Amino acid sequence: MRPARIVRLAGSFTLLAVLAFGQQPAVTVQRILSDETLWGNDYPSVLTRLRALRDSGERSVYIFADRAAGASASRTQADVQARATRLTTLMARPATLQAPYAQLQQRAAAPAAATLRAEALRLRDGDGYHLAITRAAGLQLLAPELTIAAVRARLGPPEKVTEQAIQNEGERKPVILTLHQYAGGAIAFAESNMAEPGVVERVVLDLNTIVQATAR
Repeated sequence: MRPARIVRLAGSFTLLAVLAFGQQPAVTVQRILSDETLWGNDYPSVLTRLRALRDSGERSVYIFADRAAGASASRTQADVQARATRLTTLMARPATLQAPYAQLQQRAAAPAAATLRAEALRLRDGDGYHLAITRAAGLQLLAPELTIAAVRARLGPPEKVTEQAIQNEGERKPVILTLHQYAGGAIAFAESNMAEPGVVERVVLDLNTIVQATAR
């Protein structure tokens, strides 16, 4: 009986080893945020201000091609305006990034960073007003025409793919995001049913995780 038990145990260990080696290692936050092929020219300036956005009460942020917006929505513009004023003050003291992001820190000091502003605005989601970081001339936060295929080519397959419905205030159909999640769900590259299939319409970042991983 004892030899048979040893054989069964050995077989179990072999199966576990095969499963373990068959899994791809999770892509780290640092690898994603440092991959310049995924991000636009103004992304470093906004990255150093994500702590300010978190400290203004946001838990998640949408990084669109031309703006960054907190994920929480309020019914009226006045509900967000006080937080926009606070965000303006906080953005004047951008975070110093940790050592692995030294190159991004240098780029974040570009003169254009001084023209960033905080405001309350509506998104195409139609669910209310959001606290946003913008610039009059628009921002370039994502690589031009970034696609899910390009993301997968750089980072491999996502750890998980889920859907999120954003209900709007009117009678339009909801915005449906298909979230391609990496780094334990801290970063998700999203397609939208309101945009061209296969195109990254926004990137969703968990602010607590991102700020802890980047800011000193």
